[in-house]
Amino acid sequence: MTGPVVLHGSGLALKDDKDVAIRAEIRGVLTGFGLIAGVIVALTQVDLGLPGQVILQSLQLHIAASLVGLAIFLALAGARWRAGFIAALAVFAGGHVMWRVADQYEGRSALQDSERLAEFRVLSFNVLESNDRHAEIADFIAGSGADIVVIMEAARMRQHLPKLETVYPYRAGCVSAATCDLMMLSKLALSDTELRSLGTTYPNRMIVARTEIAEEPVTLVAAHLTKPYFDGAGLHEVWRLTEHLSEIDGPLVLAGDFNSAPWSDAIDMLIQRADLLPPPRYNATWPTEFGPLGVPIDHIFSRAPIVIEDIEALADPMGSNHLGLFARLQLVAQ
Repeated sequence: MTGPVVLHGSGLALKDDKDVAIRAEIRGVLTGFGLIAGVIVALTQVDLGLPGQVILQSLQLHIAASLVGLAIFLALAGARWRAGFIAALAVFAGGHVMWRVADQYEGRSALQDSERLAEFRVLSFNVLESNDRHAEIADFIAGSGADIVVIMEAARMRQHLPKLETVYPYRAGCVSAATCDLMMLSKLALSDTELRSLGTTYPNRMIVARTEIAEEPVTLVAAHLTKPYFDGAGLHEVWRLTEHLSEIDGPLVLAGDFNSAPWSDAIDMLIQRADLLPPPRYNATWPTEFGPLGVPIDHIFSRAPIVIEDIEALADPMGSNHLGLFARLQLVAQ
């Protein structure tokens, strides 16, 4: 008798057809992600006034890195043309960030070889209002060696003022617990201190004070800007801050929590229009879990003839959701 006939070739063909279908489905899904990514990249470049666009701008480097991964997956799935398009989007998104930051750095080159006249140090730290490790932070600040300290969400630090004032006898901000968000501490004498508001969402989030470095008058400014998902409130505050800084003549130091990356439209405008100099590098400060892969939303800037010589993010957030910044600045000859 003749036994059953096994069609091995047909089985292989069915298996091949199934594999082709799966690969096609994968390519389709990845292409969908690519289309969404294209829209996101467009929203980082064209301001439509939509809530959250500033957040996308701050995440532009992370978006570019994600696009690289998507392009690799598309190439492995056999969609090489689509992979090339997504890779081009990644290059555009990342290249725009690099171009904008490089443009900000042009002003630093003119001061690189200038004579250094005096050095001072600045610590800027959003300590998180609900942070239970405030006593530890107070001890750290007292022993940090900083000449000027800017603290955001500082309400729980008021109870440690007796200890801090033994090291920092001059203070601006946090006069009462009810209005205590922003505080400036200084070893250097402060004069003409002012507490200003940048908007109505969160008032009293700008401090202006004056001091002297090597007998040169210097203006110190601290700011804490609203988070970017409050519609246009954060952008409005940047405009107001830019106007305030443009009215101040001479050397200046600006420190605080800006809740936006330096390559966002808002912060780039602030740097350009207020004639500010960036630090030698931008350090990721949020979220702390991401470490150096996070987003730089806390900043210290200067205006000539002051240049930031070095800057580091604190290794330990000490219970905060931000990493603090410690900078070494120089007054240079012009």
